[in-house]
Amino acid sequence: MSTLTPFTDMDPVPRVLIDVPVSEFPAGSVTVSLTRTADGRTMDVRGGQRMPSGSPVVVLDPEPAFGVPNVYTLIGRDAGGVVVGSWPLGSVVVAFDGVVIQQPLDTRLAVRVTRLAGTARELIRETPGELVYPQGQSLPGLVGLGPRRGLRDVALALKVASGADADMLQATLGTYDTRQLPIWLVRTPPGQRLPRILFCRVGSLRELDDSWWTGAVRFTAVVTEVTPPAPGIAGVALTYSDVKVFYSTYSAVKARYATYSDVKRDTSLIGAADA
Repeated sequence: MSTLTPFTDMDPVPRVLIDVPVSEFPAGSVTVSLTRTADGRTMDVRGGQRMPSGSPVVVLDPEPAFGVPNVYTLIGRDAGGVVVGSWPLGSVVVAFDGVVIQQPLDTRLAVRVTRLAGTARELIRETPGELVYPQGQSLPGLVGLGPRRGLRDVALALKVASGADADMLQATLGTYDTRQLPIWLVRTPPGQRLPRILFCRVGSLRELDDSWWTGAVRFTAVVTEVTPPAPGIAGVALTYSDVKVFYSTYSAVKARYATYSDVKRDTSLIGAADA
């Protein structure tokens, strides 16, 4: 039976462990993929796309919404990529009452932030189209089919608790030596008019340093909503180096775990090599 297990710690981010046995794969599946529906929107689960159907699905979703149901579905496809069926996996609530900003392609770069007054005070969504006045008519017609676009020019006012957290927030967008995609994933609990899961392009980040007298650092940014980048790339992944921290030989791994899927289920291993 499939299971959905929420984790609310920042190790590295609040997440859900999805575990689906092969017996629940739709008949005829060559590959299987995961989707998540939350807050009225359906998205692909990062790292859970086009997986081979020969072994159980064990995936850590690093992007679930906070405080609302996350409904998961498994979708099966044949060798040609045609959908052959789907299987509902259930729903889970991640009870995290905070705001997290993370780099979607590397969730080790993540920090909990505090929303300040003025955050998302104004939300703008455009519907594209052009008004055209036919000859002899007093009212125009609309030329354009939409669709309505996502949020643009959203003002964010944020605060982090320390200089170390400020460095981490800056690192989500890259450093002098390490390039990062200029996109944030911002997750907020209910009570804010922002989408619970907001991917956004950050053109510039303004830092206001109050640390010399409060210890805190403030930030402001104006962001525009974008499509989730590269959902096939896992944001949280177990590496061979992580396993080697605890087990020096393959025999030691086999003595502890019956299958590779069991290794993947042990979330305590993830990130050990970076600790």
